[in-house]
Amino acid sequence: MMLLRRLDDYQSWQISYAGTSILVDPWLTPEPIRGAFDRQHPAGFTSLRDLQLESGSIDAIVLCTSVNDHLRAETLKLMSDIPVHGNLKAAKAARAAGCTSTHAHEVGETFVVACTEGGEIRVTVTKTGLPLGLIAVGYLFEAFDREQNSAGRVWIEPHQPTKATAETLGTVDVAVLPTQSVVAVVLPVTAGPKKSAQAAKLAKARALVATATQPQRDMKLWQKALYYVNGSNAHAHNQLVGTNTQFIELRTGDWLDVKSGR
Repeated sequence: MMLLRRLDDYQSWQISYAGTSILVDPWLTPEPIRGAFDRQHPAGFTSLRDLQLESGSIDAIVLCTSVNDHLRAETLKLMSDIPVHGNLKAAKAARAAGCTSTHAHEVGETFVVACTEGGEIRVTVTKTGLPLGLIAVGYLFEAFDREQNSAGRVWIEPHQPTKATAETLGTVDVAVLPTQSVVAVVLPVTAGPKKSAQAAKLAKARALVATATQPQRDMKLWQKALYYVNGSNAHAHNQLVGTNTQFIELRTGDWLDVKSGR
């Protein structure tokens, strides 16, 4: 079965299928985020040791952008021999962090990760809405068994899901999207519950899972003045009432069977 796991309370994820694991924007060390905004990594996040004990090998890392709340250099240094995939800027930044196998991809491109127990995971780079689309991307993960039957489809877009992208994906099992809109002064950074719920419905997702939650939690006062945050998981849930898409809230360490929604 294809599984989705939340690795922390922010935006790190794990995709697992047939003995193979792919990490999305992994943050596996305690160092906080510093810069345009602050974010602490509280006790309870998934560490590299946790992953090695529970999941075995890690076969690929996927980065949505080169910005430091997604590309955690301290984490990448611990896994420098694992292939890293991203857009050109993310691949270059991963190489600068010491990664020895980096791969740059354009929107629409698909790469394949072979699974240890047979089958494969196909990863397609999806377009992020503007303005973040200038530096960020999303991904569609599709698992296939040995006979090339589909075993699950997960769309991860931590910034700006668009109607155009959602309509081209076909049916996905799980859409991992933001449920709190963030506006930096006047620039929209992440979509809110209404836009993400709409995108999930257009992608015919069976479930919407929230990512990038509580973005203002650890910001300094001056940072909070720059970032306007609106929306919540409850708002996203309300947007989906009466539809075929359910809202699922995952906590750190939770696994989700992509097909069954459990």
